[in-house]
Amino acid sequence: MIGLLGPGKQMGKESESLLEDDMTECPLATQDETINKGNKQKAVLTASYGPSEGEQKCGNCKYGMKLKGCGLKKGEVFCDIFEFKCAESNVCDAWDSMEEEED
Repeated sequence: MIGLLGPGKQMGKESESLLEDDMTECPLATQDETINKGNKQKAVLTASYGPSEGEQKCGNCKYGMKLKGCGLKKGEVFCDIFEFKCAESNVCDAWDSMEEEED
């Protein structure tokens, strides 16, 4: 019998069903708000994370990752350097262009 969970799937068992988000591939800070807040505070203190006054923004930084299925809200990206959910419209001192560097 094929149910909502897919063929051979049982309630309460780990499975790869259409009803589940696979959070195992998501950074821990996207799953734990305490870790996210701590990492964000580190970015504030060490790299001046905050509102952007120019065109450099987390949303166009090469370290700002748009992770699908990881609990990011609209207008958020995941900072790969400081490992926290950040606003696309903010920026920090670690901002870098998305363009590839020429050798």
